[in-house]
Amino acid sequence: MSKTNPFQSNCPIARVTHLLGDGWTLLVIREAFLGTRTFNEFERELGIARNILSARLKTLVKAGVLARRVSEVDRRVVEYRLTQPGLDLLPVLVSLAQWAGRHLCCESVPMRFVERASGADIPPVAVRSATGEVLGPSAIAMVAGPQADDQLKSRLDRAVSTSVRPA
Repeated sequence: MSKTNPFQSNCPIARVTHLLGDGWTLLVIREAFLGTRTFNEFERELGIARNILSARLKTLVKAGVLARRVSEVDRRVVEYRLTQPGLDLLPVLVSLAQWAGRHLCCESVPMRFVERASGADIPPVAVRSATGEVLGPSAIAMVAGPQADDQLKSRLDRAVSTSVRPA
């Protein structure tokens, strides 16, 4: 991984951190999932400075997470809608919120995710095997994919034999 700019590396975790890693971006995405559509609505719901909001929306549109389009209701209004890649972030948001509830919110429940039809809580997001078994860190390895560059291959090769355990 590049020491000058690790976010330009071949590592998908570095790339997603570069895209989503600031304090406002995930909140903009959360708002889009909650139905917020226009610049003014995002500004009102988040209490975010206009220049910061503008920059985050432009970045998310450029990355293909949001699409910018003219409102069908009022042609003078621009709306921001989640694209399929944006919608694919739902499990990430659910997982992050569940993790925060367990580890940052003292087991309190400030937000729940439920099935709309039944109102039943969604179970904790977990990494599962092909047979549905929940996998822990010791059962998972990060290995180089076909498009990994030499730096990423080297780093992942060094880590393959390492098993992660709680402190």
